[in-house]
Amino acid sequence: MEQEPELIARTADELVGDLNKQQSEAVQYRGAALLIGAGAGSGKTRVLTRRIAWILSQFGAWPSQILAITFTNKAAAEMRERLTALIGPVAQRMWVSTFHSACVRILRRDGKALGLKSGFSIYDSADSERLVKIIATEFNVDVKRYTPRSILGRISDYKNQLIGWRAQLAAYAPDFKPGSRNYRISKFDNVEELYAIIYAEYEHRLAMANAVDFDDLIVRTVELLRDHPDVADYYRHKFRYILVDEYQDTNHAQYVLIRELAGVDAGETPAPTATAAGRQGPAWVTVVGDSDQSIYAFRGADIRNIQDFEEDFPNAKTILLEQNYRSTQTILDAANAVISHNEGRKPKKLWTAVGKGEPIVGYAADNAQQEAVWVASEIARLHAEDGVAYSDMAIMYRANAQSRSLEEALINAGLPYQLIGGTKFYERKEIKDALAYLQAILNPADDVNLRRILNVPKRGLGARAESIVLEYARERGTSFFDALMHMEQIEDMPTRTAKGLKAFRDLMASMSAFARANINKPSDIVAEVLAKSGLLEELQKSVDPQDQSRVENLSQLQSTAAEYEQNTPDATLGGFLETTALVADSDQLPNGNEDSGKVTMMTLHTAKGLEYPVVFLTGLEQGTFPHSRSLEDTAELSEERRLAYVGITRAKRRLYITRAAVRAQWGQANEMLPSQFLEEIPDELIDWKRRETGSERMRTGWGDGDEFGGWDDEDDFSSGPTFGTASYGSYGSSHGSAYGSGSTGHWGSAAHRSNGSRSGSTYGSGRSSGTYGSSSRYGSHSSGTRGGRISTRHVTPKSGGTSMPVSSLQKDNGLNIGDFSIGDYVTHDQYGLGKVVDLQDKGRNSVITIDFGSDGVKRLMLRVAPIEKL
Repeated sequence: MEQEPELIARTADELVGDLNKQQSEAVQYRGAALLIGAGAGSGKTRVLTRRIAWILSQFGAWPSQILAITFTNKAAAEMRERLTALIGPVAQRMWVSTFHSACVRILRRDGKALGLKSGFSIYDSADSERLVKIIATEFNVDVKRYTPRSILGRISDYKNQLIGWRAQLAAYAPDFKPGSRNYRISKFDNVEELYAIIYAEYEHRLAMANAVDFDDLIVRTVELLRDHPDVADYYRHKFRYILVDEYQDTNHAQYVLIRELAGVDAGETPAPTATAAGRQGPAWVTVVGDSDQSIYAFRGADIRNIQDFEEDFPNAKTILLEQNYRSTQTILDAANAVISHNEGRKPKKLWTAVGKGEPIVGYAADNAQQEAVWVASEIARLHAEDGVAYSDMAIMYRANAQSRSLEEALINAGLPYQLIGGTKFYERKEIKDALAYLQAILNPADDVNLRRILNVPKRGLGARAESIVLEYARERGTSFFDALMHMEQIEDMPTRTAKGLKAFRDLMASMSAFARANINKPSDIVAEVLAKSGLLEELQKSVDPQDQSRVENLSQLQSTAAEYEQNTPDATLGGFLETTALVADSDQLPNGNEDSGKVTMMTLHTAKGLEYPVVFLTGLEQGTFPHSRSLEDTAELSEERRLAYVGITRAKRRLYITRAAVRAQWGQANEMLPSQFLEEIPDELIDWKRRETGSERMRTGWGDGDEFGGWDDEDDFSSGPTFGTASYGSYGSSHGSAYGSGSTGHWGSAAHRSNGSRSGSTYGSGRSSGTYGSSSRYGSHSSGTRGGRISTRHVTPKSGGTSMPVSSLQKDNGLNIGDFSIGDYVTHDQYGLGKVVDLQDKGRNSVITIDFGSDGVKRLMLRVAPIEKL
């Protein structure tokens, strides 16, 4: 039998023969810097994989010279799978991974230059928050006013901007020394002082624990490349072709990382005879992205990275992919119309050969409950009458808070669904506890995880016992583990506490010895820990029904370890822990090729990169979508519009857009204006099943006609939808990534040592972890009806009331849009002097845009704006 070659040589025609002109040009481009502006659904993954194959077959590169970066483990697994089919088994060993996974591999190999030992722990957000809370509490900080999450968010911002703790400390708290005992923050003149002190102490504690957080994976790699020329030289000559997907989502640190790896600023010139990247000079960089889909500014993503690519990389070439292979022309026309209102974007217009398709369906509901019931009824109708599978339909919304009424409607209608964004598998307490045991076995210096499990399950080692060990560790400037190993030297320790601590230490030593003897069998180690720690036994004895599902979750954890073992030739405990540490939010998303039998519910941010034959885009109201905080900020409004563009282009065949006239916020019912995004979609593209809400119809004289004129009173849902079978929602989850192993010490000895196992596993990015939370149910205190008769009520609107928002239809300052011109100066009660830069005449809902200088550009509804023309 002929053996399959490691690398399959593909002809040029095999690689570009079935591509369109722009795709083919992008695959074949020969140059140092290429930006592929890939519109939604334009086949970017195909182009990226074909370009990699082209570089190998036509440029003569080696597989080891290629670094391909994606943003999720799921995307990396898909790319690796496609490459394997295209170029052969060698693809499985190529560097095709997320930013964070690639950086872990670099730090495992060379992090010792930064003082990192190979078995370092990777803290997820929960671990990091726990550490920040410990520090803030010790420093006498009010954690209700300055929450650990907000402090950590500020630290993350510093790191994403590559602002180090030393710089912050020098600027705001030069007298503070990290590691200072009994330090108290009694008062501070500038909140930056508080952040600087906690940032510095946080980094000190991470170093003590031989740990890094998620942001550090990028930041420390950049530090490594900048401060250690020999390491930088190795990787710059190793990776001669760097390809980055979703480039519009990169932050500043990731942008710098790419430049450092590519050696763009290193000053080395290419060999004069090189026909491609060669073996010296800057690496050739290809980035793929779409500035119209840049929606993660709140995570630090910087849209300027893609907008300024041609300036940042000399002689860069841009190729636009505008042919869409996903959606109908009607859907694309709507998306193009909305995004065209963003200023400063490079023109790009999606088109398709699929055809016009069905019109977009619109529905205006009286309230959120009616909106939800109508959506549920339409899903039931599509399934029963048109044969649309539940898994082919998705409901998307701007914020998680909107899911409650939608979930209720689906439950009452007996429709199966899965809610993406519930408690994730690796964030569940029982899973975090089990992983903390494993992490403490691998890296005993990890104080956060070791202290977490000291009394889990309860063994009489509460706060008092922990504080005794902690105080000893603080006095000697050592770790909690080291203090535990020398507990016999702690004076005046109560006998009962000493006995409990010794039993815990012996337990950890026993499990650690088992782990060292079975280091390549993570599933056996997990089983041993679950049994010996008492975690499993405690839950099995419980009479709480919820604890049975927790037992099942622990069983799933062991199965996950076994699956990792089967898929990874050089499996280690460290490798398995890395797969759990690097799971991203998007890795819990359902596999598009699997029929889950459920309708999918998710936020628009989560929906990025997915596609469904039928999409319901809900909550299209001013203040909901676009979000209220964007209504006075042009930059944030542009991001909201990009989010709308992403939502619209998730739909392949049918798109539904809905809104509610009244939505409850903070316990009060607020009247909502239609989203301006609805106005930006050409009216001929929308088939309104109900154009006006009840209150709007009444205000316009029962159909005298305004911009939402027309009326369809088919909203008598009697007892709600009757299609479907009874089913509760479930929470999907999936996982994957890559890790190494090693240790800073081991249980049963106070000595530290390193195992130095290498990384490189590529496990499980598309695996579903099953169904969780089947009994979870939101909204038992809903103010709306539950399955009862819902019909339009024609009532006179209230003339007053304190619950009306700024958008209240009753409020009016008497200003007229016709009295203003661009260039006029005004004064605002809050922002002071400003200049009018834009006017939108929408009658009663006219909008004025004003530049207030240092306070930014604000977009205001004229009739409620506290302004005066000068």
